[in-house]
Amino acid sequence: MTTELVNTENDPALRGVGLLHKAMTVLELFSAERPTWTQGEIVRAADLPRSTVSRLVRYFVSRGYLTLNERTARYSLGFAAIELGRRAQLQFDLSAIAMDVVEDLARRTRETVMLTGFNPAALEVVCLDQIPAQHGGLRVYENIGATFPLYSGASAKPVLAHLPDTMAQRVIDAPMPPINPAVPMRPAALVEDLDAIRARGYATSREETYPGVAGVGAAILDPGGFPLGSIAIAAPIQRMGEEAMAGYGTMVAEAVKRLTERLTGENADAIDREARA
Repeated sequence: MTTELVNTENDPALRGVGLLHKAMTVLELFSAERPTWTQGEIVRAADLPRSTVSRLVRYFVSRGYLTLNERTARYSLGFAAIELGRRAQLQFDLSAIAMDVVEDLARRTRETVMLTGFNPAALEVVCLDQIPAQHGGLRVYENIGATFPLYSGASAKPVLAHLPDTMAQRVIDAPMPPINPAVPMRPAALVEDLDAIRARGYATSREETYPGVAGVGAAILDPGGFPLGSIAIAAPIQRMGEEAMAGYGTMVAEAVKRLTERLTGENADAIDREARA
């Protein structure tokens, strides 16, 4: 792939968007790897005059697209930018892209498999779709549209584990009322849990959301490593012992890895062969 540099001053068709180009250059600096910038750092990275950067960041702050930490003099993306991303995410049909992976997991495990999407504005995951368990008797069922805070449950914690540090810390520092009152959430224990999730590739949950329910889940990541949502397997705790949990965890981690590769375009030839099979 080649990159072409466009000189907006010399192209009459683009001359009128020169300021917009500069504004987008500033916004595109903010990423999961580098979420905060000072004005001086923006000036150097964007190669723009300091006066231009000063006007742009003041405008972005006034509209909520950037926020300024006055103590550190560093800027980060604001809630208006997060909301814009949320609206784009709602138009991104994750269910259609992921459903064959969800169906495969449901067929192999015969347990309930749930697909969630991440809502950055509310810092929660939303149940987008599910396939109920094929077992008779006890089985787990969730309502489409149900939401879960990021600090609790196998569908939510893997998303939290892959958020940029500044976003994750907001969740850890905020009050964490338990979904299941019998399982209180503690910040120190959650931080340890997030480290374990990143190390093994999936989250585990025992009765964190509902009494008698256990689960495993893993995050679906976009090309930049930002979580789009998760896939989780849920079952009555009687059918989710340590051995079953480890096996299902490996399966869901492998499933979201396939899906992430699909979204990022990795292993495209293998995916095409799989689709034709």
